[in-house]
Amino acid sequence: MKLDRHHAVILSLLVGALTAAAPAWTDPPSMVGRVGLVSGTVSFQSGSMEEWAPATLNYPMTAGDRLWTDRGGRTEITLPSTAIRLDSGTEIAFLNFDDQTVQIQLSVGSVSIRLESLDPDNVFEIATPNASVSLLEPGNYRLDVQGDGTTRIVVRHGTAEVAMVDATFDVPAGRTVTLSGADSGAYNVISAPAVDQWDRWSMDRDAREDRALSQRHVSNEMIGAEDLDESGTWLQVAGYGSVWSPRQVPANWAPYRFGHWAWVEPWGWTWIDNASWGFAPFHYGRWAFLSARWVWIPGTVEVRPVYAPALVVFVGGNGWRPTSGEGVGWFPLGPREIYVPPYQVSNAYVQRVNNANVANFTLRADEQINVSQTVYVNRTAPRAMTFVSHDVFVQARPVSGGMLPVTNTEISRAPVLGMTANVAPQRESVLARPQAVNTVVAHPPAQQDNRRVYSRIAPLPAPVPFAARQQTLNANPGHPLSSDELLRLQRNTPQPPRTGVVVVAPRPAQQPVRQVPAPVQVKPQAAQQQPARQVPAPVQVKPQAAQQQPARTLPAPVLVKPQAAQQQPARTLPAPAQVKPDNGERAKVSALIDRLRTSTLPQADQRLAAARAARGIRLDVNAVAAQLSAARAELAKAEQLLAQGNTSQAMQSATSVQSTIDGQLRLISAATQAASSGQNKQ
Repeated sequence: MKLDRHHAVILSLLVGALTAAAPAWTDPPSMVGRVGLVSGTVSFQSGSMEEWAPATLNYPMTAGDRLWTDRGGRTEITLPSTAIRLDSGTEIAFLNFDDQTVQIQLSVGSVSIRLESLDPDNVFEIATPNASVSLLEPGNYRLDVQGDGTTRIVVRHGTAEVAMVDATFDVPAGRTVTLSGADSGAYNVISAPAVDQWDRWSMDRDAREDRALSQRHVSNEMIGAEDLDESGTWLQVAGYGSVWSPRQVPANWAPYRFGHWAWVEPWGWTWIDNASWGFAPFHYGRWAFLSARWVWIPGTVEVRPVYAPALVVFVGGNGWRPTSGEGVGWFPLGPREIYVPPYQVSNAYVQRVNNANVANFTLRADEQINVSQTVYVNRTAPRAMTFVSHDVFVQARPVSGGMLPVTNTEISRAPVLGMTANVAPQRESVLARPQAVNTVVAHPPAQQDNRRVYSRIAPLPAPVPFAARQQTLNANPGHPLSSDELLRLQRNTPQPPRTGVVVVAPRPAQQPVRQVPAPVQVKPQAAQQQPARQVPAPVQVKPQAAQQQPARTLPAPVLVKPQAAQQQPARTLPAPAQVKPDNGERAKVSALIDRLRTSTLPQADQRLAAARAARGIRLDVNAVAAQLSAARAELAKAEQLLAQGNTSQAMQSATSVQSTIDGQLRLISAATQAASSGQNKQ
């Protein structure tokens, strides 16, 4: 039986409630959210810390983490097949984050989301001050939350479901809805507005990803692969297949050398690379030293990649001490070598994290791997070993500027520790940067930071602060807390009760929003007798101080009947005003025209401009430009026909435009790939 999205949400909550009582642990998520762009002033707050810190490029975000873009700042978070972009003056937090659920709190500002794929049993929800917004299918979405709490949802492509206190309805492609008042339930539905500067910036980022040729060499679920083309070269190597080599790196460059270490729960020691391309090659795949240079081997394209904090082998301990002094050393894992996670996982997880790079790898439920007895190919490779002092390592200082010399003889004698350093984290390790003195970090205004938001899924409980974890982490250095340790700390750590979490009884679902010619102000009326959807009740979430933010804890949250719902009568809204939609054809044509005008044509223009500027491409750019110009004129004709009520003819014209653009894009792609293949052969 195939579950619909709403039943899947309920099932996931029930399974979580049942497994919470069991002592077994759950494996960590196979993905994270990468901070892939930091422009201007962007601040970050870990779920276990009270303070804000400047955001770090390539930092892996997960449940409990928050971001704030100050005036003039912008940032982008990438997930598998997903991009989340924040405009200036925006605050978000990850309330839930795992392989089935992404739940974001949007307190204020503008967010653009490009969702390229969404599994039927997965949930993608944005909690806003007025409603819960669930993205039901792949598409392009924009959400704006004003300073007064008004929320606007724009659906360029796809479908979003809006769940207010007293109404639930869908917003189809080409429409926008404005919500005002958390309890009043008033909303307006109109056509999607014309694109603005923020939309164009997001579309440019989309077009850049679409042009990436690396998608031919790696899984489309691999985070950060879109940044490889601009900084490296793809090669075909016998025995390894497609490999990638970085360009314009320092003479002493080696993997895991130009960046710093950070402590990220639940994985532990995590590598943060400095390079703009420095995410995918350090959290997936393996490295090899071939033909006097380092190359990255991404692994099998068909296998879904699983995120790892750092694919390295640490050395030291057992009395070994180089002449340069005490410290921490490591080298990258080589081809087909097994990664053994230092965090608590099942053997099934160990298989998944290795399957893309170790062919036919299986691991019995009771089997263990002795990492200290393995012969590693990169241990003696040129420049492979990196060695730093303890303080450089734990204080997130730049590794390349704090390296200590180690002789080849010392390297050969260094005992293998495994896939983590036997070092406990410090405060700087969690902040992912050295401690700054008298530095003021931008953060959200208090009145917006404490704003309540609505959601359908209960957020994770408040985390155990890092200060409360530190003693236990010191007792077993280098290893994140086990499930039992986390549960014990949660029971023994005094925490104020979470406020602002209110479960609202589910209301009958309204009809999908239909196309309307003008904004419609809807006021609460008697409940419509629509069939009720089987969905979990919305939740109202009030952000806390950092120590009260959602934690990565194992027990699933239990929904509790709210006091707020008992204290005020329920309101139910009627369905949005409807206009006869010409059997749905007019709405389809309007959505197609909007998509062509706001997305498809601009992307085609950008692809043509890139081809025009590239070298070695054999393409009649003038002919392509003429075809796109003709398509633009035909699109104007389609818009005029639709305005005159000629829906059928408008559809024919719009479909013709789509066909023309698709043909020109195929020509551009073929010419680009041919040029790239020629350059690789050279």
